[in-house]
Amino acid sequence: MEDLETIAFRELGRYKNNGTCIIIDLRSRELYQEGHVDGAWNIPYEYLMEEAWEMLPKGKLILLYCERGGAAMMAGRELMRKGFHVKAAVGGFER
Repeated sequence: MEDLETIAFRELGRYKNNGTCIIIDLRSRELYQEGHVDGAWNIPYEYLMEEAWEMLPKGKLILLYCERGGAAMMAGRELMRKGFHVKAAVGGFER
């Protein structure tokens, strides 16, 4: 299996609103409401891993971010195993 591709958190902006990817904020709903990347879906890590991954389209790039990058890396590896094209943002959300 290939390695999970990572990008710097600050690079997420160039993917916004391009129609070819989905940006997912893995943080809690409360943290998401305090601030998030424009256009990002809020799917907390636990929910994504339990069942929400089944609703994601396999034809789009999935970009993941969290507070520091750890959850994005773990979720990204799991989604790759399930056949998704994924990149994880390292560095996490910065207010």
